[in-house]
Amino acid sequence: MIEAAPILAIIIPLMGSFLTPLISILTKRYKKERIRDLFVVAITIVTLLLVLHMLPTVWSGNIIVYRLGNWTPPWGICLAIDGLNILVALIVSGIAVLVSIYSLMYMKNDTGLGKYYTLLLLILASMMGVTLTGDFFNLFVFFEIMSVSAYALVAFRRNWDSIEASIKYMVIGSLGASLVLLGISFTYSLVGSLNIADIAQKISIIGINPLPPVLILILALLMTGFCIKIAMVPFHAWMPDAYQAAPSAVAALFAAGTTTVGVYVMLRIVYTLFGVAALGVMLIVLGSVTMVVGALMALVQRDLKRLLAYSGISQVGYILLGVGFGTALGIEGGLFHLLNNAIYKALLFMCAGAIFYRVGTCNLDELGGLSKNMPVTACLFTIGALAISGVPPFNGFASKWTIYIAGIQAGKAFFTLLAIIVSVLTLAYLLKAINAIFLGQRPKRFENVKEAPMTMIFPMMLLAVLCIVLGVLPSLGIDIVSPAYNALTNQHGYIHAVLGGI
Repeated sequence: MIEAAPILAIIIPLMGSFLTPLISILTKRYKKERIRDLFVVAITIVTLLLVLHMLPTVWSGNIIVYRLGNWTPPWGICLAIDGLNILVALIVSGIAVLVSIYSLMYMKNDTGLGKYYTLLLLILASMMGVTLTGDFFNLFVFFEIMSVSAYALVAFRRNWDSIEASIKYMVIGSLGASLVLLGISFTYSLVGSLNIADIAQKISIIGINPLPPVLILILALLMTGFCIKIAMVPFHAWMPDAYQAAPSAVAALFAAGTTTVGVYVMLRIVYTLFGVAALGVMLIVLGSVTMVVGALMALVQRDLKRLLAYSGISQVGYILLGVGFGTALGIEGGLFHLLNNAIYKALLFMCAGAIFYRVGTCNLDELGGLSKNMPVTACLFTIGALAISGVPPFNGFASKWTIYIAGIQAGKAFFTLLAIIVSVLTLAYLLKAINAIFLGQRPKRFENVKEAPMTMIFPMMLLAVLCIVLGVLPSLGIDIVSPAYNALTNQHGYIHAVLGGI
């Protein structure tokens, strides 16, 4: 069973996405749409269980390699699961379960839910495909399926703002895809292979000290393409519009899922493919600029979802900063922040969705006094805000503190100070949001507003509990990401496991 778990984790949500339209037609005819909704939730749970089934094997130091058609790499397609991508698969599948439960009530009044749930399972399957694949061809194909699904989900409500945001996302995303495809094409022309382990082995033979011009070109194309895909500064223009226009359940999945997958691909390229520690300077600069610009833009936003989108851009900078420091503590801190960022960003977007679900707006100028009507949502949003700001005893503090210490130990005091300042700015704009939404005078039209439904509160509460647990017990978080650190820094082990000594 363990050998087939990787392919099943992709096939099951993929087949589920194909079956959902049929199930939707049948259940609509008999007015049993809830069966379709629960089917989607069940598919996400099965996907998560498959990932959990692989965890003990991978966390014990093994790499699971699944060869499609029993063809030996590099000639055949393979899936390779190590400590790094099992962490990402755990995040993606876990968030997908919570989003599917959250959607039961949040999306209840929308039309065309058969399409919504089809796209939800399709984007889950594609994220799992990107995460688990061991070759560049399938990585690119699954990434584009993920992107196309995302474009459609942004435009799901079919108003002008969502369509405009989707088109902008598609145009900019297509540019990123073109650069990635060029990078992959040059890679294949250079080494004659698309298998990641085989490429890494051949690049190590070519030599990277210094990097030959052709490898610099390949690295630049791949990194720029994926920077566009995950909205790194200065390629971030599409994200705030997309996150604002998308349903909040979708925005939560994007913030915690697709962004995490994009960061994973960048880390896989830098460490597994090239194994270049010298690229740390590039990651530090890129991360620092992204941190600062994201925080400054968030400060001036008057729409909650746009504010959270810019905040998400800023937080990715911390991940790259920690990994860029290049020390064991820095990389573990960056990976820990990758985990934490997925948790509290999903929580905050779900809270934004709960507010929109009840009052119909996320405009900070139109809100106020909602703590009286939605005390649970107010409490959960505050937990998420304090966590992302790095306030103890929440999980954001644990990972940020680890990054701060790593920066000081690496002699990068300036960038460490910059990260601390950005955390203060983060706290400032989120306190502003809390004050605007939950405190102050309540508009008369909100007097009868009720708390969000339980199917929306439950995923939010679970995420809030994780924010507290991983903050109070930071060693637990480090234990979770340690296998990812070991995998990220063990290029030879990955190559040997996939190629089998070829």
